Amino acid sequence: MPKSYHFKICSEKAGYEVKPVNRLHLDLMNLEKKILEITGYSVRVSVPALLLLEGPDGSIINIFPSGRLLLRNFETETEAERIVDLLAAVLYK
Repeated sequence: MPKSYHFKICSEKAGYEVKPVNRLHLDLMNLEKKILEITGYSVRVSVPALLLLEGPDGSIINIFPSGRLLLRNFETETEAERIVDLLAAVLYK
């Protein structure tokens, strides 16, 4: 089954960027509770234009209404992809 997103290292190599295959407009305020349940992360910023989450290990996820994700401070690329797979089930369905 093909993935519903593209995953790559950011140009500055400081993190990872994820973009959905299809155009989206997400209601982040509506999705916030579900995202927190599946990730176990806490909210640092929650506004209609951005949901910024922080994990217990200091990892950070920026979620934009377009479905774009920016991930920073992950130990490995595998760990970043694991959390993206969890999020994709909610964001890109």
